Amino acid sequence: MKRKIAVFTNGWNDDYLDFALEGIRKRAAEDDIDVYIFLDYTSYDKPENEIRGELNILNLPDLKDFDGVLLLGNTLNNAGENQILREKILAAGVPSVCLEYELSDINCIRTENINGMKELMEHLITVHDVKDVFWISGPSDNDESNARFDAIVEVMEKHGLKFDDSRVFEGCWSYAIVEDRFPAVVAAMDKLPDVFMCANDSMALAACVVLEKAGISVPGDVRVTGYDNLMSGNHFSPILTSVDRGWETRSVQAMDSLIDLMNGGEDFGDRVYDSAFDLGESCGCSLGEEGTRMHKAARQRAFMVPVERTIFDWHLIELDEAVAHVKSLEDIHEGYKDTWEKDHPYEGDEFYVCLNRDFVESTQDDTVYRTKGYSDTVVVIYGMKDKVSVPMQETDIKKLVPGISEDEKGSSTYVFVPLHIADESIGYFVARNNTKIIKDFYLNSLTRHVSSGLERARQNIRLESLNRLLADISVRDELTGLYNRMGYEKIVIPYLDEMRKNKQKAVIMVADINRMKVINDKYGHLQGDTAIKIVANVIRSSVPMSWKAVRYGGDEYVVIGDHTGDIDGIQKEIIEKSERVSRDLDLPFHLSVSVGHVVINPDNNLGNEEYFRKADEAMYAMKEEAHKKENT
Repeated sequence: MKRKIAVFTNGWNDDYLDFALEGIRKRAAEDDIDVYIFLDYTSYDKPENEIRGELNILNLPDLKDFDGVLLLGNTLNNAGENQILREKILAAGVPSVCLEYELSDINCIRTENINGMKELMEHLITVHDVKDVFWISGPSDNDESNARFDAIVEVMEKHGLKFDDSRVFEGCWSYAIVEDRFPAVVAAMDKLPDVFMCANDSMALAACVVLEKAGISVPGDVRVTGYDNLMSGNHFSPILTSVDRGWETRSVQAMDSLIDLMNGGEDFGDRVYDSAFDLGESCGCSLGEEGTRMHKAARQRAFMVPVERTIFDWHLIELDEAVAHVKSLEDIHEGYKDTWEKDHPYEGDEFYVCLNRDFVESTQDDTVYRTKGYSDTVVVIYGMKDKVSVPMQETDIKKLVPGISEDEKGSSTYVFVPLHIADESIGYFVARNNTKIIKDFYLNSLTRHVSSGLERARQNIRLESLNRLLADISVRDELTGLYNRMGYEKIVIPYLDEMRKNKQKAVIMVADINRMKVINDKYGHLQGDTAIKIVANVIRSSVPMSWKAVRYGGDEYVVIGDHTGDIDGIQKEIIEKSERVSRDLDLPFHLSVSVGHVVINPDNNLGNEEYFRKADEAMYAMKEEAHKKENT
């Protein structure tokens, strides 16, 4: 059986993932190993219920079903993912490696946070005469952020400089937090520092944008540096001065170590590699011809990204519209089929939208929604394999990928993302051999639109069900559940007309409870209602399912259907069964029914009312006979 590993990561670090996942994919392919990537989009600025919805993807895989687990640990600190996964790994007893984050009892491959930061600080002091540093940190309790800061302080002290403890802003690794809150910090400054040093590139890029908006030039008025050496930093102007961690190399090293563990190798503990200073322009240096080349690439990207994003937005709008007016689960499938068969450039040639059974059931009733884990079976509301749509189907959750076959050769990569509304789990999206969709947050936008589209679809389906229920109530008799007079006019007569139009032989049957007035007067109307319900149930259980039964008024019933089977036998069964049920229930009164019927010949041009009159006369003839028998 082909071996498989589970990889866990956060999707906001798309530049990092571009390198790391490529290294993982290449190394896995060498040993014909399948890679299952479970990805969330938690962040410090998300509401708690949104975070819970994202974190649920960690509950999707059973780690005992995997041969190894790889954590991209430096991305899994936003919502305690590392600790959650550590417990799952230890409980499963599966070989594991954590990349770029030291986690107790888990083997670790990581780049240290000190040497590259020291080189950067040395450069700033010796080349640019930096003395006053402002630190934009990760979370205050984060070891990586604190180690980077300690390296800055150590080099400053070596040069006789002292860090001003008031020069700190906690950015929590987040571009959004820096963009939102840092402008007020800048506005309150009496004097700019020599440099804003940031614990990662995302915050450094946000700081550059904030400063430029405030009319402060980088690096003309103040320097800015980052950490991570993101591709977006190389495409930025000025090119970001940063620290490089050798991501693709580290990911290959992590995979080498994990595969060795899977092959029976011994735990190795903590392996640490050096980080390295990466020169850019945001510190005030010039990159010469290299900088010119990178700026050219950045200008091309600056033009292409908005164009590509606009085209992608059109695709998202089409997906929204595909399920905007659905009335059933089948409509959802057909809507997605029409859209994705026409165009699926972002999703790839194989992907699946899998829904929790709870969510599917909630389209019809008030099923309590699921917030943790996934149902034992999932409904594949839409899937595409080899560019061809697959039928809507239900599959075991343990399979994870509906279209997978154990006989398939070669290494495959699967990306799993949660579908949710706040903390309600809708299901998950999975794509095969398409990690590029993570880039520029396309995957996040796609799955958010799919989730919200499915939520609107559920509301539409429930509204349609409610409308059908209300419409049904309006044509149903409240006491018996048979059609009422409105149902007779709106549903039953058109049903009869359609049969006559199609030259089908039909039957009109009329039934009436004998001596109903006596039952009401002597035993009360509650007993009378009981008699009416008994006969209604007898009629419903005696006639073919396709026939339409009506409580025409009081204790009178009309039944219309196609002329199939033994009509006289059906009439006799209604009469005899009504009496038998009343005896079995030991009712205080004798219950009997008179029934008459007439056959409508397709060649006869008599009107419906005339046929109804003939059936009514046949019923009354039987009733007269019944009364005569009772009086003798």
